[in-house]
Amino acid sequence: MLDDGNSELRQKWEDLVKGVFNDAIPSKAEWTDPADIVVVLNAISSSANHMFYPDGGGMDMRGAQLNNNGELEWAVEEDGLGSYARIAAPLKLTFWNPGKFNHEANFVLEVGALELKGEYAAHKGYAEELTELSDGTFDPRSTWDEGPRDGARLVIRYVKPARFAIFGKGSVYNSFRDKGFDAYSAYHNDPAKFENAVEEMAKIQLS
Repeated sequence: MLDDGNSELRQKWEDLVKGVFNDAIPSKAEWTDPADIVVVLNAISSSANHMFYPDGGGMDMRGAQLNNNGELEWAVEEDGLGSYARIAAPLKLTFWNPGKFNHEANFVLEVGALELKGEYAAHKGYAEELTELSDGTFDPRSTWDEGPRDGARLVIRYVKPARFAIFGKGSVYNSFRDKGFDAYSAYHNDPAKFENAVEEMAKIQLS
């Protein structure tokens, strides 16, 4: 049994996951209705989770909602969606608990492509960064950098189909860096490699 000092984080994550499933954690589950996806994402939004992006890197998910266009928006900061949001077209949210220890229980969010509103997509072609004005129109990112504007916010819009993985911060997946594996390199973009790695991690007994 390995003690890495993250047992409290693992317990917080397990409690959040149990809350989604009324204490009976299944091996797999799936949601395709955008409203249901939002409910689940809000249930697991906290400082105990970490979301990994398709272009590399990641941040905690801190709340989600659907906008008037039916697009999924989520926050990565405690102050919510008022000043900064990530936006995508939700297709499917999948839950997978590969082992009896629960510490590698995870969610994968699959999104479609949004229409490009700016001139180009950054983030390895996955997304565009824009300033969303109070009337719902978009300005370049530089408008945001020039200074505050009433009702404006910075948005990252995913204009290419993508996958996001959400794990507990106490998971092996979140902390393991070795043998060519790094969760921050968007390892989850390859479903087969992702499944094999997580299955192996789920076999590790942690205290």
